[in-house]
Amino acid sequence: MDEPSADDVRIVGMSTVAAAHTVYVETVRKNFGKKGLEALGEANRLHGLELGEQSVKDGGLRPGDLKSIYEFFAAAHPYFGFELEINEVTDRLIDLKVTACPWIDTFRAKGANEDICHWVTKIDEGIGQAVDSSLSMSVPKCMMQGDDHCIYRYEK
Repeated sequence: MDEPSADDVRIVGMSTVAAAHTVYVETVRKNFGKKGLEALGEANRLHGLELGEQSVKDGGLRPGDLKSIYEFFAAAHPYFGFELEINEVTDRLIDLKVTACPWIDTFRAKGANEDICHWVTKIDEGIGQAVDSSLSMSVPKCMMQGDDHCIYRYEK
């Protein structure tokens, strides 16, 4: 039997992560409703903020530099498999266009609600807030909601 390639390992790993996201988000939704989802979203945001603050210390993110958010996520492509590009950038906003998501098929197969990305990407919002604490993040286009790509919008 051949050894798995790095890409094989990434695909299996990301499917496992997506399944775990689905389990915890949908369990909270079922047992605690909107209030539970909001608490979960805040926990995810705080976790992302910790990750982002560490990346600022390590130099992967730069305070005040919105483009460094794109660079941070683009550098993670070999490990995670999200394909993205800058859709728009100003001094107050950066839109990241995500054209490939390694989680989407697992989310759908596991019966995730179409709003799962809202709760999971709170981690990404926290990462962005390490660059600028006044940033908020939204997902105005989302593959889980039928769009052909996602937009991760960070704005002040």
